[in-house]
Amino acid sequence: MGNLLGAVLLVLTTSASAKPAKATGPAAAKVELSSAAAGVELTAYAPSTAPITIALIALRFAETDAKINTLKANFRQTVRMEGSDVVQTVEGDVAFKKPDLLRLTHRIPEPQTVVSDGTILWVYRNSTNQVIQSRLDAWRKSEPLAQGLLDFGKSADLLSKYATEITTVTEPGADGHRVFTLTLKPKTAAGAGDASDFVLTLKASTKDFFPADATLKVGRAAIRSVFDSVRLNPVIPAETFKFTPPADADLFKSPEPK
Repeated sequence: MGNLLGAVLLVLTTSASAKPAKATGPAAAKVELSSAAAGVELTAYAPSTAPITIALIALRFAETDAKINTLKANFRQTVRMEGSDVVQTVEGDVAFKKPDLLRLTHRIPEPQTVVSDGTILWVYRNSTNQVIQSRLDAWRKSEPLAQGLLDFGKSADLLSKYATEITTVTEPGADGHRVFTLTLKPKTAAGAGDASDFVLTLKASTKDFFPADATLKVGRAAIRSVFDSVRLNPVIPAETFKFTPPADADLFKSPEPK
């Protein structure tokens, strides 16, 4: 799921080893997204007084998943650590194409680019002129708790892979729609221990059933990702998902898990 991909990528890029900053090298070439076809808005459902159930949410998630081929959106992420008043905020935009093509562009607090070409995951830090390179499949294996949470277009899969409950449902707003919250936790086998240090909370409206507000709690970290201006199936140039490190950049290759 994309918002969690962004969240986990944020943790990856802020926790990776880095050398002291040096003079900034040439920035990665900015890729302009096509305006020829801006895509369409999320499906708008009519207000309903019917009960909100896991089955209904799964159906609506699956309907949206099936429509996604490409996607563009803006995002805002905040990271909080338990016991600390420090809040880290990242803002930017995302471009995605099924199944594994992704480009995250950070604008705040500083320029940074994350690109997946389907095989390699690249993270480019403009301020230090550093590039982190990982194999996408190896990175996924190194994050076993995140399996199934890494792509747009797979939201419905979460409800079967995780223990899910509806924790809140608001009263209808002025538009007749309600906002609901889902809490997802790993399914724990008998004798496997406590999985309470991993909790995913999704918030969505019955207007479009798109989980645009997600909070992932892992250990002491809480990462909230909020998406807006979501557009389905815009035309996105192929070069959006390609990345070539600047010639003078420091390149760090992440070790692959054995």
